[in-house]
Formats: sequence, C-alpha cells, structure tokens
Amino acid sequence: MLRHAIQIVLLAALFAAGDARAEELKIVVHPDNPVSEVSRSFLREAYLKKSTQWSRGETIRPIDLARKYPVRERFTREVVKKTPAQLKSYWSQQIFSGKGVPPPEADTTTSVIAYVLANKGAVGYVPADADTRGAKVVKVK
Repeated sequence: MLRHAIQIVLLAALFAAGDARAEELKIVVHPDNPVSEVSRSFLREAYLKKSTQWSRGETIRPIDLARKYPVRERFTREVVKKTPAQLKSYWSQQIFSGKGVPPPEADTTTSVIAYVLANKGAVGYVPADADTRGAKVVKVK
C-alpha cells in the first residue's frame, strides 16, 4: 500500500515538472528583423492588434498557437493580460464592430516557425524546447 502511494506521488511530481517545462516559451521573429528584444507591453499591443507596425514600418503579423498548447494560455495570461475567455470576448467584439480579426492560429509549433520565416513582420511564440529552425529568438524585457 505504501509503495503504491509513493508511486502515485512520484508520477504526480513528474507530470507537474513536465507541465512547468511545457509552459516556458520563446518569442520568435523573422531573422531579418533588427530587434533583439521586445517588451511585454509591445507584445500585448501587437497581439491585440493595437500596434500594427514595427519601428522600421514593417507590418506586425502576430500568430497564435492552437489552444491545445499550455504555452498559449500562459502567453495569454502573462503577456496579453487576459484570460482565454476575456480574449475570446475581446475578439468577438472586434469582429462584430468591424475593427479587426484575431491573429491566425497555427496547429503546430512548426507552423508558427514556418509563418515567421515566410513573413518579415511576423512574431510568434513557441514552447522553450521547440526547434526554431532559423527564426530569430528575441528576449522579452
């Protein structure tokens, strides 16, 4: 009985550690983008489409990961400063009023990287352990 309880505790600890790692993220941009760091407020404004241009005039093209990724909820809460429900409501209002549409959603981290590499103004986020395959990783200040 004690052995079974210990196994359950160990499995729970492993899952918890896995979840923590899965929530870490990297911000990626096109390799030709001259920025080396971005602020959380810049990312928030870009993902809410309140800011539409990089400092050199290139159109900002944010991309979201699919909801199945834990990193999406972390990004939404910590960077965009909204719960997933609040963000859904925000975009419903924007669409209804004709003010805008949400960023496209990628089903995989590979799709995020492909989008970033294909669009000079793109910005995306991926889990920390994702292969960025040539996309530029920038610091968040």
